[in-house]
Amino acid sequence: MAGVVMALVVGVGVAGCGEGPGRTQARANLIEQLVGEGLTDSIATCIVDAFFEGKSDDELQAFYARKQLTDGERAEFVSLGARCGA
Repeated sequence: MAGVVMALVVGVGVAGCGEGPGRTQARANLIEQLVGEGLTDSIATCIVDAFFEGKSDDELQAFYARKQLTDGERAEFVSLGARCGA
């Protein structure tokens, strides 16, 4: 399953770039992207909620501003995917 999440995250990293949306919209967009890549809504929501938890608005804006995921973000998404049942 970790391979599936890793493949999804690679696509999301590119799709997540650009001007940082508001926190609520950013959350909804990322969930939509993961669902569009084949995850169920409940798993995508679990991953995104856990990813957003404890992150400041500045940290999330930096995430959206990058064109690619950092190694730490990739590892975090894989870990969250496994934790959420992906």
